[in-house]
Amino acid sequence: MNIWTESLINGFELYLKVLPIMIIITAFIIFVIKSKIKILHFIGIQALVLYLICLIEVVLFPLPSTEKIATLHGYEGQFIPFNFLLDIAEDRTVESVLQVLLNILMTVPFGFFFKFFINIKRKNIIIMTFILSLMIELAQLTGLFFTYPGSYRLFDVDDIMMNTLGGFLGTVLANNINGIVPDIFRNKYIALDTVI
Repeated sequence: MNIWTESLINGFELYLKVLPIMIIITAFIIFVIKSKIKILHFIGIQALVLYLICLIEVVLFPLPSTEKIATLHGYEGQFIPFNFLLDIAEDRTVESVLQVLLNILMTVPFGFFFKFFINIKRKNIIIMTFILSLMIELAQLTGLFFTYPGSYRLFDVDDIMMNTLGGFLGTVLANNINGIVPDIFRNKYIALDTVI
């Protein structure tokens, strides 16, 4: 089992543990604001929570072992924009291209969920995706915000660019799907489009 698969399984298991809490919170929201939340909307929000948990598991876990911590000295990263093009040209492997594609695909659900279910403006979703990616990369650069004495994952400015592109593509996907699905799917969970 590779590290990504293991992280996704761990994320799903954690989600199942917090699911009862999410149901209680949703029921509370329905009761307090007298909102009519359709089952589709509830499923969409649950999918967003599952996605975010799995995303954190993939980008930050597993945490470094005691042996690995002993080898960490300093905080390093890749700060040159578009360096991935040089990597692809030098490596000439499918893995180097897949790395870029996975960084794009990783945040497509983020943009999709916030556009399709909450209908936040596209430019704000792009900003949110950028901030999400920046926080992830800073956590990787600083050894989980200086919890560890060095970087245990690689900070890469290209990852921020590709993740932000993924969030944008998620909004494009949401708009395209929104135009072809039945009306029941077009009803938004929360109408924030005039606010955010």
